[in-house]
Amino acid sequence: MLEPTSSGADEFFAGALKRIRRYMVAAAAVGLVVCLVFFRWPVATGFLAGAIVSYVNHRWLERAVDALGERITTGESKERGGGIVLRAALRYAFIAIGAYVIFNVSRAGLYGFLGGVCLPIVAVACEVAVEVFVTLRRGF
Repeated sequence: MLEPTSSGADEFFAGALKRIRRYMVAAAAVGLVVCLVFFRWPVATGFLAGAIVSYVNHRWLERAVDALGERITTGESKERGGGIVLRAALRYAFIAIGAYVIFNVSRAGLYGFLGGVCLPIVAVACEVAVEVFVTLRRGF
């Protein structure tokens, strides 16, 4: 059985964000097909817009957390504190504007958009399942 501090466990858990991004893309592809088959174009278009906003928002959040962590731990971050906060506010404005525009175009598209924005929840749930399975299987 591997020790919890082994390099294999560290390497596995360090790849979580990369796996979450992959799960988001896979869930977006599956969700898009489901929307096209069962709900047609307005919902599928909204879902695709929500998935894109969700993915971009996730990437921006990763960068903000990295910059904030570097700023706190080393004090050598090139990021200004105000810039980090501004980007955080812009992320939510980005989502709100997307929802508003889609709502004005099509209510069905809004439903798809809201589904697409929920992709990080699906991706994190997949990552949790994989981590639990691997932890139990390998004894991390």
